[in-house]
Amino acid sequence: MIGDTRGATYVYVYDNGFFVNIKHLPQVKLISTEKRGERAEEIYKAPKELLKNKLMLTFSFSRSGYPSIHLCVSEQEAVRCCPCGVLERDDELALKIASMFRPLGGEENLIKWYLHAVPKMSKEILSIVTKSGAKSIYPGKYAERLREALYNPGLSVLMTMALTTAQGRAKSLSIKISYILELFVTAKIVDALEGASLTEAWTVEFTTNTPLAVVRSRATGKEYTILYQSSILPHILPGFVKNAPKHLVTDIAVFEGRVEGVSWGGLYKLAEQGVVPKLLVEVKTGLGYLKWEEPSRVAEQVKVYKKLLRPRNTALVSLKTVDPMLKAQLKTLGVTIFENFADEAVQAEFKRYVMKALM
Repeated sequence: MIGDTRGATYVYVYDNGFFVNIKHLPQVKLISTEKRGERAEEIYKAPKELLKNKLMLTFSFSRSGYPSIHLCVSEQEAVRCCPCGVLERDDELALKIASMFRPLGGEENLIKWYLHAVPKMSKEILSIVTKSGAKSIYPGKYAERLREALYNPGLSVLMTMALTTAQGRAKSLSIKISYILELFVTAKIVDALEGASLTEAWTVEFTTNTPLAVVRSRATGKEYTILYQSSILPHILPGFVKNAPKHLVTDIAVFEGRVEGVSWGGLYKLAEQGVVPKLLVEVKTGLGYLKWEEPSRVAEQVKVYKKLLRPRNTALVSLKTVDPMLKAQLKTLGVTIFENFADEAVQAEFKRYVMKALM
């Protein structure tokens, strides 16, 4: 099965110094294709001599996205395989194997950004989590890709390189960079507050408005609830209300005090009750590969979020430089901008801003 990763299987052959998808080898012929929903099953026929004594890697993904990797070799009339669990335990080895995949064109810049930002940020996120007194970050349902990038960034990029198109790899890398950048910004907020976790773990849920963390600030003496990827309005609303906004998941919302029991798609109800975020943060990579990072969309998102949630303070954090026109629009909306966020000086400036906003 082929598609993205969930429920898919890919076969790569080591040829001329690179791992190459089997379908790209000479003399390999596609003999059948069967559509199965959004995916397709493709069967290829390869000459025995072409694969003789060749190393192969097979990637099989569960429906939830969990990978199973096997190393195989073709010998005489049989293909012998053994599980490659070591790649899940040795992240540096996984990273090295990933570097042996032939680029498809268009994803090289994202690979550089991933390697520049994700491993370092992941390490610092986990350090801040531990410093806060929490045991770990628990990624819930549908957060497998985030868990991978956070705990095993080498294995994570290897899973991306298993994809068979440059577009697929670019989308995968963009999403993983986004996840880690968002968590990194959240961790920086907790660090600025000198936050002590009041929960055993930080929890990432993409289908409920479960708080990521509840912390008590050693700096202010107050408690704060942090919501991550929280749903503001019901996703089915556009089907019933003309011109209703469609993208209604904000990145980071920080409330003073305890905020619990918010229904999925019900964050707007808090504002109706007079409970508003002290800080709302939108996070963008600025890498330009995801549609929701288009400048016109970003400005509209922030405008809608401010109208519905009425935050006291609003910021936008970007990994790269922000488009000048977007910057002007956001400043008109009263949004504070932090660009080039990999720069430690920018992070220090953000920390001072957070303390002022949450005092």
